Formats: sequence, structure tokens, C-alpha cells
Amino acid sequence: MRHAPAYKSVSGWNALLPARDVRQDPPATRRFRNIVIGAGFTGLATAHRLAELCPDEDILVIEAATLGESASGRNSGYLLINPGEPSANATDFTDDWATRQMAMVQAGFDLLRTRVKTHGIDCDWNSDPLAITAAATTRVEKSARETRQKYQEWGLSPREYDRKALTRIIGTDYYRYGLQSLTRALVQPAALHRGLGDALPGNVRLLENCAVRALGGDAPYRLATDRGEFVADRVFVTNNLHARFFGIARNRMIGIYTYGAFTPELDDRDLDLLGEEPDWGILPAHRMGTTMRKTGRRLLIRSGDSYEREDAPEKARAMLTRLYRNRFPHMKTHDLEHVWGGVTAVTHNGRFTFGQVRPGIYASAGCDGAGVLRGTIHGTLLAELACDSRSPLLEERMKMGGPDWLPPEPLRYIGASTLLMLEQWRAGKER
Repeated sequence: MRHAPAYKSVSGWNALLPARDVRQDPPATRRFRNIVIGAGFTGLATAHRLAELCPDEDILVIEAATLGESASGRNSGYLLINPGEPSANATDFTDDWATRQMAMVQAGFDLLRTRVKTHGIDCDWNSDPLAITAAATTRVEKSARETRQKYQEWGLSPREYDRKALTRIIGTDYYRYGLQSLTRALVQPAALHRGLGDALPGNVRLLENCAVRALGGDAPYRLATDRGEFVADRVFVTNNLHARFFGIARNRMIGIYTYGAFTPELDDRDLDLLGEEPDWGILPAHRMGTTMRKTGRRLLIRSGDSYEREDAPEKARAMLTRLYRNRFPHMKTHDLEHVWGGVTAVTHNGRFTFGQVRPGIYASAGCDGAGVLRGTIHGTLLAELACDSRSPLLEERMKMGGPDWLPPEPLRYIGASTLLMLEQWRAGKER
């Protein structure tokens, strides 16, 4: 089991940004009150909140990769408030579970928006996104219409789009139906990730390119790393899938890789073929479908799923090129400039591991592919839990259960791989 990510290619989002100075010089002190393992959106939110609640305590954040290159900088940049599945709530939750879920994620969005504004983080934040959930087949259109009916039961009235409207907006008649998604903003995720790290308060020290190799003993805890040993009274494990390396949620989540690519910058002719809007996003109405974004002068296309291991970049490129060509056969070429993979932690029932797992050790893991906003609020609440800073939102979170148990290997591999192949086949033209 790997203790840190090892991607085969750089994040396309990060490749579009200027080079940055990586913070990889270890601090002079080795003793900290708080150490956060993992500087994704969850870990950075934990550190920000800890610094607010404990301004006189030193905090060390250890990141195995560099900001912008970990999973946080490899997503599609949609800030969604979609609720999880009903099963992700405790049995004593009432029928307004969706409202409760969305209120929690909305709180994460509000925190993130405030932080971006306060620190002037330049991440191409689009607060009025044209983001549409689209269906390419009659079967999935039916499901999407049912989703809209459910939204209406929750007091929402998302706009609908027919094939003609979709063709005008995105420049292809590939999709037959769409509805406004629950996307609150579109961002450049690597720029957002890097900006949040650069905005850490003065009592927080960030150490990148440093993997934690072992976490042992009782408090004060000793952490063996690539840069020597560190000691902390409290440890926050916020490295998502890689929390399994420390025995946390080991049989509760699996790793699924998805793949993204950017076209080169498009000339005016090809850019016009992507519709009249300067910026748009398409989310799939089927969970194995394809995500797209028109952003700047490029098209982003993201799809594919593989269990626990990243496919070769050549294989991902061929798959994404085919999907691009299927949707936009009229483009001059279907070249892709940047191709990359990213891993997410998936649980069987959509629930997070959250809370104190041992005295002095707190964890949040299992983002289920929606880690930007959920990670932001879970990291914030994790810090509040450790500092005994109770709030109605934290009380809500503590009522939710955790992820279901998963069978051991090789049964886990057989089950997950079979389900992936089946769902990909069912997706058909949605891919």
C-alpha cells in the first residue's frame, strides 16, 4: 500500500500556471502541538481553522506532493453542493436529509468563497457558472428528468435545456437533454489549491515533498518522515485515500482513478465551434459519463475509471481523444496537449470517515469525488471537534454514520472491477 501519491504525469491545470517556490525546507523545531498530514482541501481547511482557534499554537502541515499536483489540483474545478445519497445519513434523520446535506456543503462553499476573497486568490473564480448536467440517451434523459423532479421537491427549480439549446451553447448536438446543475462556481482547481496554501496563517508551517512513513506510539505522537522525525500532541490525518496507510478506514474505501486532458489553445475557428458562450461546463447525467469544460481557449475533457492503479498516459490519451472526437467530429484536429490522472477515495455508501479515531488522532477521509467543498467543511469541523468548539453544524455532522465495511482482496478487486465494467457498458453513449 502506497503512503503517498505517485502520478505518471503532471496535472494539466498546474502545468498552465507559473512555477512556484515549493516549501520543502524542514522547520528548525521538531516539536509541534498540532501536525496535519495532507495538504489537500481538507488538510488546508483544518490548518486554517486550527490557526483561528489556537493562535498561540504552532501547526505543521506535511504534504507528500506539492500544492497543485496532488488530487486537489487534478479535478474539473466544479464547486457543487449536490447532496449525497440518503443512505449517507443516520437513520434518525428526517425526510429533509437533502436540505441538511446541501446546507453543510453550502457552508463549505461560503467558507471557501470568503477565504478566496479575503486573500485575493486568483483562481478564475466564476460565480455565475453556465454548468449543465446533460444526457445523451433516452434512458439517461429519463433519469435526469426524475432528478429535476427531486430537486423541485427540495424547493429548487433548475432550468431545462433541449437539444437545440444545448447545441447553441456548446456547439454539438451530441446531447438531447440538460438541466442546470447545482454548481455554485467554476474555478481553476490547481490555482485555488496553491492559493489556499499560500494564504496559511503565520502560525502554520507547510512542508511539501515530504511523505509521512510511520505514525506510531501514544501521545505525544512520533511521525517518521522523509525529512526526519517530528513529534505532536495532536495529529490530523487528512490525506484521504492514503489514510489507509496508517490503518484508518483501511477496509472502508477504495481508490478510483479518473483521467483529464486539455486541448492545445484553440484558434478562433475551432473556439467558435464550441458554442457562443465564453465559458461553460457539462457534467454527465450518468455517473460513468464524461465531464467537459470550455475554459479560456481550451476544452477540458475528463472521463474513465480504473481501480486502484493509474492507467498509462498513452491509454488515457487514446480514450479521451476518442470521446472528444465523438462529441466534436467537426474540429480541425483532436490533439490533446496535457493528459493526466487523479485518484479519489470512494466508499460503498458515500459516507466519510470523520472524527477522533484514537486519543489525539483525528481523521477525515473518503471524499467520494466531491472533495473541494466537502473537504473544506469537514476539515473545518475536524479542527473544531479537536478544540471542543461546538456548533450546530458540527452536531449535525456527528449524527451521520461512517462508511460501510468492504470485503478483503481479492474479493474487493473482483467486485469493484466487475461493477466498473458493468457501469461503463451501461453508460454507452454517455461516455
